[in-house]
Amino acid sequence: MDNPRIGEAALARLLDGWCTDARESLHRQLAAALTALISSGELPPGTLLPSERALASTLAVSRGTLVTAYTTLRSLGLLDSRQGSGTRVRGVSQPRLPGSATRLNPLSGAADSSVIDLSGAALPGQDWVADVVGSVSPDDLRRWVRGHGYHPAGLPQLRTAIARHCTEDGLISEPDQVLVTSGSQQALQLIATAMLAPGDEVLVEDPTNWGALDAFRDRGARLRTIPLRDDGVDADVLVRLLRSRRPRLLYLAPTVHNPVGVNLRPAVAKVIAAAVAETGTALIEDLSSVDTLFTGPPPPSMASLAPDAAVLSIGSLSKLFWGGLRVGWIRSTVDFVKQLATYRSSADMGSSVPSQLAALRLLEYVPRARRTRAGQLRAGYEWTSDLLATHLPDWTWVEPDGGASLWVRLPEGNALAVAEAARRGGVLITPGSVFSATDGQLDRVRVSFAAGPDAVLEGVQRLASVWRGRRRLR
Repeated sequence: MDNPRIGEAALARLLDGWCTDARESLHRQLAAALTALISSGELPPGTLLPSERALASTLAVSRGTLVTAYTTLRSLGLLDSRQGSGTRVRGVSQPRLPGSATRLNPLSGAADSSVIDLSGAALPGQDWVADVVGSVSPDDLRRWVRGHGYHPAGLPQLRTAIARHCTEDGLISEPDQVLVTSGSQQALQLIATAMLAPGDEVLVEDPTNWGALDAFRDRGARLRTIPLRDDGVDADVLVRLLRSRRPRLLYLAPTVHNPVGVNLRPAVAKVIAAAVAETGTALIEDLSSVDTLFTGPPPPSMASLAPDAAVLSIGSLSKLFWGGLRVGWIRSTVDFVKQLATYRSSADMGSSVPSQLAALRLLEYVPRARRTRAGQLRAGYEWTSDLLATHLPDWTWVEPDGGASLWVRLPEGNALAVAEAARRGGVLITPGSVFSATDGQLDRVRVSFAAGPDAVLEGVQRLASVWRGRRRLR
């Protein structure tokens, strides 16, 4: 079997958070972090590591730091270097978890309270949500407690309410077309499990939602990317790939794209919908960010534009109300929902009944919650863009239609190195490669404003200080 090779971007993700002690030398901390990866099996024997020069640039350290760290590991018998063959792992393989367990988790946040976290775009719950959730009484729950509590497709009343919600947004739906999930990530995992076998081809945008990449990779899918321009996906490339490749799945985030924040233009959406219907490719349209729009009402869904196509629409209440609620859904054909419910039964037997009862109440407040969210997010965007324009005037970004972050283009440098330098400067941002199936997007970072104006002000000021410091060192 061929020895694996790991690129500098992928290794930098595994090393996330390696430099935590300002009193300890960088080469010692790096050597310790690499030793931990080798011992855990995340860097198995035979793995070819990046060159000192390439990894040093990505981690924003000197080449000497890398040389010393690699030398330390060679002295411990963990690495083997040969002229012309590079540096390989010699460590003893240990059991390891597959897939996403070895990848950067952007939700991990900052362990040190002094660090400003502008990396995660998860929003806090709205204050009044606690009152609505708390209004679910023992009497409301008692009738369900008398039963077994397992509802793989979801509580019938909630499925009805979600179908009505989808219909009000322009996607005519029946309760039997809805399956309730424990959030949008479980919806993605469930679809991937039900539909994909190792080697199946999936088309994804580049960049795209890191959670979707995890779900597809964990099934052993082959990911083929479609470039995403600042105004949305390249429809010409997408349609050509649909017709020539006939992939198993196409995954799109047409409304408030994660991480870019833009909506797919209506004319482009119609072209893609027609191509999906023509080729028979199953389309996952991820609408879990639709409730973060602040530029207008939701545009028509892809499923409404292609009613006869195999479209699976994913929704969620997390961004509108509160992520801790863990209620999402899949809307598709009646037959496919039945199949998904069967797969679901072997996993967790259904979502929490109390959470579903709370969600049933909260769906009555969607208009109010959307108005509140739109106002908060519009203010956050304007505040953050003004701060970036003032403190980092050579950084540019895509003007979003919604969401809680900015997709920022760096004028120069490697985003992984910038993110690492920023972390040492006390602020977390997410490098663009996290959202890329090819470890690309190295000139982009995501800067979130979900943490609120005070944190954003301090975080941007720290970013500006780090950026000025890097430029002085050139």
